[in-house]
Amino acid sequence: MQKFLEVVLVPFVSLLLAVFFRKIEVTGAANVPRDTPVIYTPNHMNSLVDGLLARTRLPREPRPLVAVKLWETRALHPLLAAVKAIPVYRQQDSASPDYLANNRDMFAACHEALAKNTCIVVFPEGESHADSELRKLKTGVARIALGAEQNCGPLGLRIVPVGLNFDARQKFRSRVLISIGQPIDPIAGLDVADAESRESVGQVMTLVEEGIKSVTLNYPSWEEAKLIQRAAALYDSRQQADPDLASLADEFPAQKQLADAYLRTKEQNPRRVARIIEAVNSYDRLLRVLSVRHEHVVQGHPRLLQALYSIRKLSLFVVRLPLALLGIFLNVLPFFLTRLLSRLKIRPDRQSTAKLFGGLLLYPLCWSLQAHLLGTELFPPLAWWLLAPLSGVASLLFRERHAQLLEELRTYLKLNTHAEMRQELAQRLDIVRLEVAELLAFDLQQRDLSTPGRAVAGEP
Repeated sequence: MQKFLEVVLVPFVSLLLAVFFRKIEVTGAANVPRDTPVIYTPNHMNSLVDGLLARTRLPREPRPLVAVKLWETRALHPLLAAVKAIPVYRQQDSASPDYLANNRDMFAACHEALAKNTCIVVFPEGESHADSELRKLKTGVARIALGAEQNCGPLGLRIVPVGLNFDARQKFRSRVLISIGQPIDPIAGLDVADAESRESVGQVMTLVEEGIKSVTLNYPSWEEAKLIQRAAALYDSRQQADPDLASLADEFPAQKQLADAYLRTKEQNPRRVARIIEAVNSYDRLLRVLSVRHEHVVQGHPRLLQALYSIRKLSLFVVRLPLALLGIFLNVLPFFLTRLLSRLKIRPDRQSTAKLFGGLLLYPLCWSLQAHLLGTELFPPLAWWLLAPLSGVASLLFRERHAQLLEELRTYLKLNTHAEMRQELAQRLDIVRLEVAELLAFDLQQRDLSTPGRAVAGEP
């Protein structure tokens, strides 16, 4: 039965995630060892969605550790069985009289899985959260790793840090980047693999924390996160001007570099940081005044090619419009019901989970109701039911590929008939890039000066 659930439900969940997210990217897959047991350690900002992404997108089909309270929801039992989830008994469950025995069983189950060269997923932050930076890590991952080597080893086990980086985690059709970091040998440098040694556990957790931070973006606040991401996007000329081609994997290095430099510079040189804030705000204010978008400003196509490109998009727009309108008609009710569900009193880190599973229930119900009402002898209810999801996909693709068409045409005419507008925008954009470049250079200089044996920045 479990094998049947795995064969049916895991591909289905993978398909649901592909629909919910516009793009799911994975980098660093080559870092995962192929012949040793692995403990993945992702950050945890998106509730149950994090575990599903880990199970369906990380190499070697890992088994996630899942809080025992989820096992109390009977509707989730088939899904948890399909992904071979291991129940976790956390400190908040310690009031249970069976806590100690259950906790031992959890560690034993992890050790057994790792001894069989299986991969597991442990979320070191514990509970999912909505913070802008990594929370203090729990020590369970270190105790599992050291205990497995101690009781079942030598296994050659590796801990692999994972960063789940969302551009808008609560938003339908947003993007996610799964960054896989360098593997960590938990017993390297230790005399004995002792899961009860605070010193050994602390040493492993230091490496795990450094590993997760290397593949995640951490900000003091969400307001500063928005600012840093915007500055990085404006600075990095390699990013695509076309949103359809934008890649989080391409954007991540610039965002990571600037975020780390920002944190180091914020206290020691606040005026330099303030200049970046003002430059970004000044550029964005002018964009709002002119009602244009940044990607349209930086499009580098010659005028004739850009015009032909827009004409081509306009023709496709006309061809795809009827099916898209039908898709909107058949899916507008479940779409707004799902959105309403997610806006109830639900924690921010659980809203995407509510949308995903709420939509899984609401969409088929609404399709069935509509099929019953619209069905005729010429076009029976089953045909309407099948047409609803197909046209819904068409409307999604239409929206993502053509929603900006009229705006692009308007911006094209505006910027190419008012050269002074484009020139002023270009000047303000240059100021942003100059300020960011100076901050990065300053940060590099300070790090060089703080490195032993390098008294002069840039000195070999």
